[in-house]
Amino acid sequence: MKPLNRLIFFLIALGVIFLALANRQIVSFSLNPFSPDDPSFGFRAPLFVLLMGAIGFGILLGYIRSGVTSVMNGLAKNMNRILSRDKDREDDD
Repeated sequence: MKPLNRLIFFLIALGVIFLALANRQIVSFSLNPFSPDDPSFGFRAPLFVLLMGAIGFGILLGYIRSGVTSVMNGLAKNMNRILSRDKDREDDD
């Protein structure tokens, strides 16, 4: 299993290196949709930096969503357990 993990990591790393080499040109990233030429709301960076940043941001959002979903499912399970326990107590009375 360990050699397979290393092979997968190596192939992903190789793909990232090729992506970076193919996209070295500097591009303008503007945060102002009405005036893209306005430099006050943007910056210039190599394209692969923007691509890797977008991928990293997507991974971060997925991690946060997974954590929030896990917490919400745990709270729902606890609430159902408490409500069923209270219902059992009411039935006993």
